[in-house]
Amino acid sequence: MAQAGYTPISLYYSTTAAAAPTSGNLADGELAINITDGKLYYKNNSGVVTLLASAAAAALTLPVSIANGGTGATTVSGAQTNLQVDPAGTAVAMAIALG
Repeated sequence: MAQAGYTPISLYYSTTAAAAPTSGNLADGELAINITDGKLYYKNNSGVVTLLASAAAAALTLPVSIANGGTGATTVSGAQTNLQVDPAGTAVAMAIALG
């Protein structure tokens, strides 16, 4: 029950496990939650529904690619905080910050 003088915010929601909203279910910027899985979604202004957060503990997979163009320059894509590279351009160690 909402307190007097306040408007409650109601999200589009599902109680079906593994169900995600489609772009037709949401308006641009609208949030949706699957209350069974604990997943929060939103629809961007391009019409794509994206997972924002999940309460599930799962293995983390990060897309990281390391390329050496022969000059010793190494390009790394992904969220990283520390990358140690040897002179040949091969990654020796990488620490990735989560959160």
